[in-house]
Amino acid sequence: MKTNNEAPKSKYMSGNIRHQINQAIQHELTNLPTTLSEIKDPIQRLNFLTKLMPFVCAPIKQVGVCTARNETGENDMFSL
Repeated sequence: MKTNNEAPKSKYMSGNIRHQINQAIQHELTNLPTTLSEIKDPIQRLNFLTKLMPFVCAPIKQVGVCTARNETGENDMFSL
């Protein structure tokens, strides 16, 4: 039987490691406002946020005009 504080049992070690990493990340995310308030130097705070952004924000993919028109069906409207 499993308690709330106990990690799920797995016959593979990688499952336990993933669970521990997930717990550590969740703990750090809950402490993020405190961590940011402790960084007094604006340059260090900006560096911290810049390094964190790729993990928080989805990447933006550049789309060409032809691709966008093909996806929306606009090329068919203006064909001669």
